[in-house]
Amino acid sequence: MLRLISILLLLCGLGAAGYAGSVLLEQYAPHDEVVTTNPVEEAETEQAFEMAETEALPPITEDEVIAAEPAPAPRAARSIQAEDMENGMADSEMADSGLAEIRPQSAEILEGFDAPRAQSRSANVQPSVSKDFIENLKTVPVAHETPSTAEYKRAFDVTLAIDSTGDDSAADALPGRGNIIEGEAKVSDRVEARLSGANFEIVPMSPDVQSLSPLTENVWRWSVTPLSAGSHDLVFEIYAIDEDTVTPLRTFRDTVTVQVSGLNRAIAFADQANPLFVLLGGLGSAIAGLIGVIRFFGRK
Repeated sequence: MLRLISILLLLCGLGAAGYAGSVLLEQYAPHDEVVTTNPVEEAETEQAFEMAETEALPPITEDEVIAAEPAPAPRAARSIQAEDMENGMADSEMADSGLAEIRPQSAEILEGFDAPRAQSRSANVQPSVSKDFIENLKTVPVAHETPSTAEYKRAFDVTLAIDSTGDDSAADALPGRGNIIEGEAKVSDRVEARLSGANFEIVPMSPDVQSLSPLTENVWRWSVTPLSAGSHDLVFEIYAIDEDTVTPLRTFRDTVTVQVSGLNRAIAFADQANPLFVLLGGLGSAIAGLIGVIRFFGRK
């Protein structure tokens, strides 16, 4: 019996040491090397490109340089005098024709057009939910299903159903294998359902946004994997969608208890523990088992 225990201890120690060694290699092994270039080679290639560009350009003559030079700008005094003369002539003509009185009125009209534009832009930047949208919301039955217990790193399904067909319950659309909680929520024609939890990995299995059907229930499904043991919360959220705005309507909260058995607890410990300590423990177990085997056979 002692021989069997020593051999099992030796095998367990070797297995633990091998597992911890593989984890350490994955964490600390060098990854793909980044390809670096030699700065000397880069400088040589840049010089070669510059020489090729200078050779390809044709020689520039003096006539082309003179033609490329910008013409001298006219004096400011002459331009100012010309503008004053033109403005004076325009004012005199407008005074004779009576257009000078129309100019301030047109400016007021333009200011009147600019004000509504600014208001419409500010309204687009900060959209608000209209009262008509809130009044048109309808109350429908809602039901969701979650398991009472789960296991570490083992996925389970979570289901949410909304019935807008006129029935009194939405539980008929659920699988019926876990805890079912029913309620009511105000919804619009388009609804978004979300599921969140701090200690879970959640993968949606159906579209988040759905249009409510008057013929059958709308169902949302998620695949949920617990990331730690203990009692944790899963939060259901339902949103009514009005064009580009999202209005939170009601939040469901349910607690899922994660029960870890003996084997799953060992797996969780090996997954969350430091690989170096697991390696040292495995080597110690292997050495202890080897010493036990040697001493057992040495007595004979």
